[in-house]
Amino acid sequence: MAHYHVGIDVSKHKHKACIRNLSQDSYSGVFSFTVNRQGFEKFLTTLEKLSPSKEDFLIGIEATGNYGVTLAYFLLAQGYKVMEINPYRANQFRKAQGKKAKTDRIDARSLATLLSLENHKPLSLPDPVLDNLRELTRFRADMVKDRSALVNQLHETLSTLFPEFASVFSRLDSSTSLALLISYPGPGYISHAGEARVSETLVNASRGRIGKVVAKALVEAAQSSVGVLQRQPALATKVSILGERLTALTAAIERVEREIADLFHKLPYDPQDFPVGNITSLATLISEIEDIHRFPTLKQFLSHFGWCPKSFQTGSYRLEHPRMSHAGNKYVRRLIWMLSIVSVKTVPRYRAYFQRRVAEGKSKMHILVAVGRKLLSVFYAILKRGIPYDPNWEVNGSHFALARH
Repeated sequence: MAHYHVGIDVSKHKHKACIRNLSQDSYSGVFSFTVNRQGFEKFLTTLEKLSPSKEDFLIGIEATGNYGVTLAYFLLAQGYKVMEINPYRANQFRKAQGKKAKTDRIDARSLATLLSLENHKPLSLPDPVLDNLRELTRFRADMVKDRSALVNQLHETLSTLFPEFASVFSRLDSSTSLALLISYPGPGYISHAGEARVSETLVNASRGRIGKVVAKALVEAAQSSVGVLQRQPALATKVSILGERLTALTAAIERVEREIADLFHKLPYDPQDFPVGNITSLATLISEIEDIHRFPTLKQFLSHFGWCPKSFQTGSYRLEHPRMSHAGNKYVRRLIWMLSIVSVKTVPRYRAYFQRRVAEGKSKMHILVAVGRKLLSVFYAILKRGIPYDPNWEVNGSHFALARH
């Protein structure tokens, strides 16, 4: 049992810490240490003066961005027990103590006190492969989001400059479309280039799949375009730069996906072990789960990812149909939603379930939520039991644990 609770308020250049002596119910003064090896070793020296035993300390770090990651890894490698404290919970606890002001010193002391309460997330050094997978899959998700924003920006720009372009190219972000827009970023440029040069660009960009027919349609559309030609100099520059950024970002995403695939193949899983999902989506899910054994029950697993109803009760009143909780891992929540849609289209069992519930008059959105819960239940059973998905589990009984859907 720990004799000292240590609260650490993290920041970019300096962390502030406060130590609570549980036996005396006393607090040390709040002290700071720099974010470098010298500062971290100074912090360890302070702890060692109180006790040489690492088991005497429970250290709490507020989960605010990446500022506390280096310290957490350093302390875990030294053998200390480290807990991650939810920022929202820490803020509510500080307010409940009657502290309206918010300073690093107040926060460090509040964190040391808050550690006495239970249900904090214990941290541990993750598996190196999963650790790197999580970093890359999150990075990829952020890049895909940025890419979508750029595509929307390109749509908006072309709707003013060359609205007819979208009728020729249904996908503005295709490699052929982007290559053309980088070379000829507007109707005036396409008209001036002529069919032969536009066709040559299309043939090279599409590797021979697109050529003269599309070039003719583009030139005719450019010559009769209702786009605002007065703005063409500025908008053409914008289109060209957006095209270059999208091309570079697409290449970067592909590079990250290749590295994700290389890491995924080091894990003891095969995409065929799961009912739905490609390597990237499965790598995201598995890396965010980390160790499946830290979830003793399916209910805890679902709660961790926020795929559960948000309870509301006051007095004798209880909300009969509560909304979904907005808590949980945002990367997994988005992923499960997309996998639910894919499974309804591609997995016979889930498609039949979806169609049956629609026929019963249920909302399609609510049905997809239920499908997502079923998917998470299946993933939990597969990872927990180490048994690949069997679409005929009702017949051969190999997935009896999954029958509790």
